[in-house]
Amino acid sequence: MGPVATLVLAFMVLSLITKFTWEKIEFFLKSNIKYRIMDSLAAYIYYGDDIGVEASLKLDSPSSDIYQRRLVGQQYLASKLEATKPKDGVECHGKTLAASLVDCRFALAKVCMPLMRELEFSNAGRNFIAEVRNGSPRNDVNGTSNGSASAHDEGAAGILTVVTEDGVARPYVGNDAVHTLGVESFYAPIQKEVNRQMSLDDKENKESMMRYCPIAMNSALEKNVGLIKRLTGMDKVRYALSGSEAVDAALKDIKASCKNKPLIVRFTSAYHGHVSGVSFLACDNHVFLPECSQDSIDFIERYHYRIAAVIVNPMQHFTGVNKPSPPGEKVTHSSRIRSSVPRDEYARWLHSLQYKCNYCTKYLSKVALVMDDIYFAFRTPDLLSSQYFLHPDTQAPLKPDVMILGKALAAGYPLSAVVGREGFLNSYDKKFLLQVNKTVGTLAAWHGGIIASNVFLEALEGRGGSDGQPLLKIGAKEQFSNLVRKCDAFSQSLNARFANEGLPVRIRNFSNTFSVDFLNKSLYNSRYPQYLLAEGIFLGNYSTGKFNLNADVTMSDWKCLEEKFVSAASKMQRDGYFEPMKSAAKTKLYLSLMTKFARNYAWIYYNQIMNDKHIDIEVSHNHPVNKFGHFWSSVGMIVFAYPLLFWYCDPLKGCLCFFLTHVVRQSGHFFYEHQDKNIEKLKFGHKDASKKEAVVFLSLATLVYKYRETLYDFVIQYIDPSFLELTLEQYVLAIALFTVVPHFVEICYQYGWLRGVSWALKILTDPFTDLLDFYTHVVIHPKWFLDLKEQRATYQLDITTKKVVKVA
Repeated sequence: MGPVATLVLAFMVLSLITKFTWEKIEFFLKSNIKYRIMDSLAAYIYYGDDIGVEASLKLDSPSSDIYQRRLVGQQYLASKLEATKPKDGVECHGKTLAASLVDCRFALAKVCMPLMRELEFSNAGRNFIAEVRNGSPRNDVNGTSNGSASAHDEGAAGILTVVTEDGVARPYVGNDAVHTLGVESFYAPIQKEVNRQMSLDDKENKESMMRYCPIAMNSALEKNVGLIKRLTGMDKVRYALSGSEAVDAALKDIKASCKNKPLIVRFTSAYHGHVSGVSFLACDNHVFLPECSQDSIDFIERYHYRIAAVIVNPMQHFTGVNKPSPPGEKVTHSSRIRSSVPRDEYARWLHSLQYKCNYCTKYLSKVALVMDDIYFAFRTPDLLSSQYFLHPDTQAPLKPDVMILGKALAAGYPLSAVVGREGFLNSYDKKFLLQVNKTVGTLAAWHGGIIASNVFLEALEGRGGSDGQPLLKIGAKEQFSNLVRKCDAFSQSLNARFANEGLPVRIRNFSNTFSVDFLNKSLYNSRYPQYLLAEGIFLGNYSTGKFNLNADVTMSDWKCLEEKFVSAASKMQRDGYFEPMKSAAKTKLYLSLMTKFARNYAWIYYNQIMNDKHIDIEVSHNHPVNKFGHFWSSVGMIVFAYPLLFWYCDPLKGCLCFFLTHVVRQSGHFFYEHQDKNIEKLKFGHKDASKKEAVVFLSLATLVYKYRETLYDFVIQYIDPSFLELTLEQYVLAIALFTVVPHFVEICYQYGWLRGVSWALKILTDPFTDLLDFYTHVVIHPKWFLDLKEQRATYQLDITTKKVVKVA
């Protein structure tokens, strides 16, 4: 190869390495670093022993007056929220059921941030719903009649009221994100029509049995595809059961359609589901860009050759650009002030994003714009984000390449859909034989969901009745308009009350989705849901980070809720829980928390090491000779080996003493201990072969040293001899270390560095703890030295009684 070719090749290699490295660095910096750090810290942030209610009320170093007010407030909340004992013979269903459920959305009793865990109250008796009421007249939580809905409530039947197993009726301020409209005005007629079409007793309905033939084309499916295409203006449809599944399927299909480009662009804090592939953690090859930023648009063009899709959650318009959707009160440790982006401004951003994706697709490489409408759709008269965010100047609708719709598409039945333009969903040359469909689902287009979706979509169009008449008495879009108007009016009225009474709380809404903001930088803002509970409101387990109300709420209901929200905030302010935390108090708290977490984890770490020692002794140190040998070998290590190694720095004598004491130590295992090979595996770091490998290694090391001159003359022909010029002390120390280092490296590789270090600490401290464990065997009866084990026998140990039986 000539110098020119060498130069060109070197330049090519260096350029590729530089570009690859720069890309990886930029993609890493735009990945979900924050969530990965939080996830990595999850195993170390341990609360430890309870500090008590009184100490929990003083975390922000309050004045004496504030502290006394908080104590009074704690007593008030306890009087309202402490679980009452069930009557004799009456089972507490909620408590029993919660013990069997894993999904915390059902069993969760916590509404405060984690640091307030000792201020929680048991929800036994009020978390199990015995009855749900809808309609008027009805009784409020105090047992008095609210009256019937007014003429201005457009068919509203009244707020949902739940009766819990403690017998108390509470207005439902919950987390139903799907059912937006009224039960009687919308969902009841839809449910009735779905039941009719799904009835197995309907002899005229030839498709009622279709539910038993999944993944089969039929007229109901044909109708649904047509309705969805007409609603969205798209060309292709894929079905799933939930929103998260639909997002995952959409991204797989898009990658297949975009020549398997690996990268997905999403935006800071935007939620797109919880399944692997789309959650904040299990999302390899996802980058997180800031919304409403020209740099983000430039990034898309710069890396078009890597990017398959740009996915947007339009609810960020409500949540706040680059702000997380409120996850209950889990992270509410200070103020929470957010403002919606103006609709026109956000629309302009989305249209700019659409233009850039279309530009890349037309001139560079295919990049799909995906609108995740799972939460956004079917909350306004516009129905979809594409119609809601019209271009401010041209009034043109958005035209995304792919749109994702959730269970609202089927009135709450398990059905979701991915719809897209031609060429963006699972579109590739099928002659590539190893490129296969990566998304399957036996019930992805479940017939019941398809029927419900048909009824729902026809109702939106003003049709759907079995007699050819409209299914709904009040049109769906009119109902959506009324819903938006009433929810907006509630927010405005309630916020005016908050402001007039000097309360540092505000609410925000997008249609029927509400969020609570806190104006003061108080550590205790997350107690507000408890005060709402004390007012007799039934909250979902998401607490008030975000809640939903449906169109059945009447004017009197809105007034009732307004009074309760204001009353809760007033009492919380009276009790000193909105008091802002001073900077000095925050610094003090953070330092104390870091100290507490470090101390707690050190204690966990210590207990882990001691537990490893305990298991080691329980399973493989039962024979008296083995205990005797361990005691005296420990004495030898402590008196001779450790001082020579660590104090006098004499590795030759130290390793010799260490070797001799270990011969005594391991002889008890080899000749006497009746080891149960299976139970031995309970020991952490157990590797029976490693001891034998160490013996072989030491033997080989001795031979190498004996014939070192011959080996030296041979080896220096191939390598630099200075590498082999070790003193005897250095050689012995290296050999000693290599009897344990390989096993240490293997443990670190399998279980992590901290676990490897804990194993090393256990090994180093074993001589000291063995003195305490085996001091009773300083002297043993000589008969035990005759009790040698059979080397080829198989033993079984009863770890409870310590009896050993030879089984083979």
